[in-house]
Amino acid sequence: MSEDSDRYFTVEAPSRGLFKSKGSKFFGYLFHCEDEESFKDQLDFIKTQESSARHYCWAYRIQSEAMIERSTDDGEPAHTAGTPILRVLVSNELVNVGCVVVRYFGGTKLGIPGLIEAYGGAAEDAILENIRIEKRITEQLKLQFAYDQLSYVERLVKQAELHVVERKQGLSLTYTLAVAQSQYEAIKVQFEKNHHITILPST
Repeated sequence: MSEDSDRYFTVEAPSRGLFKSKGSKFFGYLFHCEDEESFKDQLDFIKTQESSARHYCWAYRIQSEAMIERSTDDGEPAHTAGTPILRVLVSNELVNVGCVVVRYFGGTKLGIPGLIEAYGGAAEDAILENIRIEKRITEQLKLQFAYDQLSYVERLVKQAELHVVERKQGLSLTYTLAVAQSQYEAIKVQFEKNHHITILPST
């Protein structure tokens, strides 16, 4: 696994975009969500706020054990709404986000290309109104060692640019490290080479 595979982008604050076409208005709502329940709660809230809209089309990408991607056209022709929204999330490398595009019909049909442009455009505008935050997929590595190994551990931590999540002091030292997923096995081997360091279960 390459280091790039650890990288993804998300958003922390919600934003709203707008796309207009032939009298129809498309409001794109972009927000952070960690699971499907969180997404549904925010979708319900948007429906309450935009209760007179014609359509509520959406897509989300959530990283759990594996990537979960869902989308819906909510009555629009197949693949003209949810799919373009999802495509925008994918092209912007956004994860743990949902996007709901709310349509107010203006009286003129847009046709298949027009709908694809409108729903994708509303999602794009919502992203432009937000701030993408880069994150890394990490795993926790827990070490236990004597005080005379501290300099060795700290040197490896600095060299590999690891984040120390927790330091515990007692008769020995216990460190919990956040390690990029792609580097986890290599870093673990580095610590295991020192027989005075014990790798503990991270749970």
